[in-house]
Amino acid sequence: MVAQRKEVEWESEQALPRRNKIRKTIQQRRQEKNLNNALRTRCMILFVITTVLAVFFILRSGMAASEAYQLNQMKGQATVLETENARLHLEIAHLKSPERIQQIAQQELGMILPDKFFFSTKNN
Repeated sequence: MVAQRKEVEWESEQALPRRNKIRKTIQQRRQEKNLNNALRTRCMILFVITTVLAVFFILRSGMAASEAYQLNQMKGQATVLETENARLHLEIAHLKSPERIQQIAQQELGMILPDKFFFSTKNN
């Protein structure tokens, strides 16, 4: 019996370190799992933030390109309108010219220039 007790005590003494090792490994696994979950969470947050920023910059650059295209179109339209405006000013000047008016008066209306001009002034 004494031998059996010693054997049981010896087995229980050896079982304790094994149990402690098992408990330690279980605790280590739990800690690693918690660390892995925390790391995954941080990585997911970082991924979401990076994705949101990338989408923001892509949309911003797209809007900038669109605005630049519209600006170039407006500049082209402004150039065309300025050219048209200059042409119309030239045409107005041509239509208002005294030579043209005199020519139309003589040819189409049959008017002639008088030989003499008289100016009258009234004195009080």
